[in-house]
Amino acid sequence: MAQKKKGPVDTKALSKKYKCDINKIIKAWKNGKNDYELSQVLGINMVKLTQIRQDITSAHEKERQLNRKNMIIP
Repeated sequence: MAQKKKGPVDTKALSKKYKCDINKIIKAWKNGKNDYELSQVLGINMVKLTQIRQDITSAHEKERQLNRKNMIIP
């Protein structure tokens, strides 16, 4: 049984920070839902969804930069 690779996003910490289920939001984004639809269905403010998206994006960007830095410096 293959294990899932852990991503750069700490979903537990984000869930605690924003007091909502981050895993559910990420799954909805992957299934093509936009922020407005999520806001209506989950009852989350659009500003909060934007902040969550920015936090996730910045975590992924930090991970990419670290990987790039490790590849350049042997």
